[in-house]
Amino acid sequence: MKRLSLFFVILLGGLMLVGADGCSSDPNVEGAKLDLRNKDYDRALENIGKALETNPDNADAHQLKGQILQEQAFAVTDAEEHTMLLDQMMEAYNRSMELDPTKSEAVENQLRTAYFNEFQRGIQTFNRGQQAADDAKAAQFNDAATYFGNAAMIFPDSTDAYMNQAFAYFSSGNSEMAIKPFEMAIEKGDTSEDTFVYLSDLYRTYEQYDEGIALLEKARGLYPENESIQTQLMNFYVVAGRENEALQVYQDAVQKDPDNKLYRYNYGALLLQMEDYDGAVEQLTKAIELDPEYGNAHYNLGAAYVNKAVILNDEVTKMDDELREKRASMSETEIRQMETQMEQKADERRALFQQAIAPLEKAKSLAEMEEADTSSLRDICVALFQSYVQTNQTDKAEGISECAGYSLN
Repeated sequence: MKRLSLFFVILLGGLMLVGADGCSSDPNVEGAKLDLRNKDYDRALENIGKALETNPDNADAHQLKGQILQEQAFAVTDAEEHTMLLDQMMEAYNRSMELDPTKSEAVENQLRTAYFNEFQRGIQTFNRGQQAADDAKAAQFNDAATYFGNAAMIFPDSTDAYMNQAFAYFSSGNSEMAIKPFEMAIEKGDTSEDTFVYLSDLYRTYEQYDEGIALLEKARGLYPENESIQTQLMNFYVVAGRENEALQVYQDAVQKDPDNKLYRYNYGALLLQMEDYDGAVEQLTKAIELDPEYGNAHYNLGAAYVNKAVILNDEVTKMDDELREKRASMSETEIRQMETQMEQKADERRALFQQAIAPLEKAKSLAEMEEADTSSLRDICVALFQSYVQTNQTDKAEGISECAGYSLN
C-alpha cells in the first residue's frame, strides 16, 4: 500500500465545557457542581451518585455526571482508563437526553467539544508515534487508534474518525484491525477511491475474497473508469475461484461498450490468466488500437505471445525426448513425420516470440517514460530478453540483459 497520511480537522482553540443547564434543589447536585469547579472529580461523582440514588430519573444529574466524566477523562493520560470514562460519559449524556429531550442541544454542544478534544488527542499521539523509537511506535499508534475510535463513538457518523483509526492501526503493524474502521468509513458515506483500494488490499491480504468482490463491485459502479479498481476486482474473482463470473462480467461489459479500452484490457488480462492466449491477443490488440500508448496492454499482449510460445517449446521438448527414446523402434517414415512436426512447431514458436517483441519494446519504452518501478521494468525486460534469444537476436539480448537482471560475463 502507498504511504498513508492523516486527515486533519480544524480544531477550535480554547474550547470550554459548558455547565449543565437548569437548576436543582438537590444539595448533592449543587455540591457536585462545586466539586467540579474545584476539579475534585471523585467527590463530584460521589455527590452525583447520591443524587441519582434519591432520584434515578434526574436528567440534570445525569447531564452533570456526563460533564464530570468528560473533564475527568481528559485529565487522565492512560488510554484504557480514559476510554472507560468516556464510555461512562456517553451513557450519562444519553440517559439525560432520554429523560429530557430538551437537553439535546446542550448535550450535543458538550459532545462536540469532547469529539474535537478526542480527535486532537489522537493526532498528537499519532505524531508522537512517528517520532518515537522503533520499539515504542506500535504502542503510540495503538493508543492513537483508541482515541480515534473514541471520537467515532462520540460522533458515529464521522468518517474522518474511522479513517484515522484505520491508518493508526495500519501504522502500528496491526493492519487486520484496520479492516473494521475502513468498513465503517464506507458505511458512513466515505466514497473515496483510495478508501476502496486500501480496504480491498486488506481483504486480499487476509483472504477475505468474497468481501473484496462485494466491495469492489460497489466501487466499480462508482468509478467505472478506475483501472486499479477494475484490476483488483478481476484479481479477486480469480483468487476466489470465480473466473467464470469474471468472464461473464467483462464479456457483457465489452458487448455493451466495445470501444472502452479498460474493458477490453481487463477482459484480455483475465483471458491471459486463464491461458486463453488467442482470446487474450484479440482483446489486448483491440485495447491498443483504442489507445496506442496503453503500456499495460502492450506488456500483456507480449506476454500472451511469449506464454503461447513457451507451451509450444514444451511440446517440442516432449516430442524430442520421445523421439530419442523410441527412435530405435520407429520407421524412417515415422521419424521424418515427427521431425517435420517438431520443425513446424519450432517455426511457430519462433514466430510467436517474434510477434512478442514489438509490444514488449513499446511497453519498455512507455515504462521508462513513466518511470515505472524497477520490478515492473524488469518483468518487461525478462520477457523481451527471452524473445530476442529465441529469435537469434543476440546483440539485442545482450543490450537488455542488465535490465533483465542477467549477467552474460
